[in-house]
Amino acid sequence: MSAPPTVGEIWRPLNDSDKAVVVVRCSDATIDYAWLDGESDCDGSAPAAQWHSRFAIVLEQSDHAHATPVRRRHLIDDCAAWLRGKSVLELGAHTGGLTESILGYAASVTALENNPRCVAHLRGKFGDRVEVVEGDMHHELWRIEPHRFDVVVCAGVLYHSAHPFLLLEAMAHLAPQRILIDTLNHGVDELRVVVPHMINSCNYRYNQRPDCGFSLVLGDRLIEQAMATLGYAQRVPVDKRSATIAPKLDSAYFREWKNSYAAWFHRPGFAPADAQAESLLE
Repeated sequence: MSAPPTVGEIWRPLNDSDKAVVVVRCSDATIDYAWLDGESDCDGSAPAAQWHSRFAIVLEQSDHAHATPVRRRHLIDDCAAWLRGKSVLELGAHTGGLTESILGYAASVTALENNPRCVAHLRGKFGDRVEVVEGDMHHELWRIEPHRFDVVVCAGVLYHSAHPFLLLEAMAHLAPQRILIDTLNHGVDELRVVVPHMINSCNYRYNQRPDCGFSLVLGDRLIEQAMATLGYAQRVPVDKRSATIAPKLDSAYFREWKNSYAAWFHRPGFAPADAQAESLLE
């Protein structure tokens, strides 16, 4: 028998692979779920004993998977000079879509992931080529000694957290040479935040601690001001607006990603000259 569902996980009906549900509540008797394209908080329920005969786990949604090659190219491959020969920590590696490209350049790669299903997937996929650490990044980052990693990659993570400032502080605590932040910003700009309800917020989700179900989405200038205060004032934006994808693979997720925030932040002494940075991202 497969592991039982966890609140916040995405599953698909076995009889309709084009649809998906989010697990809202779990008990020994019943699993409550909401359709991803629905508007109600809870659209249905299923007896726990019948769950695995009706649903299959989804580690990555199809629109995210289709966008992964484009994300790799713009976030990793185009910036290979800042990864080559470095020790890299990737936060929220999930199924390893970006990890594959990072491995092509870095001297060593460590992936910090809290979803136990994804941890198993990463270990099976990469073996001893990637050190996979299972744990909640809100806690685990503070247990790592500063200067252990040259580069921290934080892609598709920050906007899931109810404590994004804590994550920024924890990344800066590690004192890497460079930090990549790629995050959906939902159109937030200036020194503002939005507070969306996200059933799959990442804080304390898998270690059985209470999850408020909300996240904080930071505006661009707020991220930059926070990073500057933490010692990473020099940044190089990633030009995602030029990203393209085959029309049949286009999606609302891809369009939101290409118009959202991404930048490399550099610690003093490691920031490239303007000309170098421009040529790196051309």
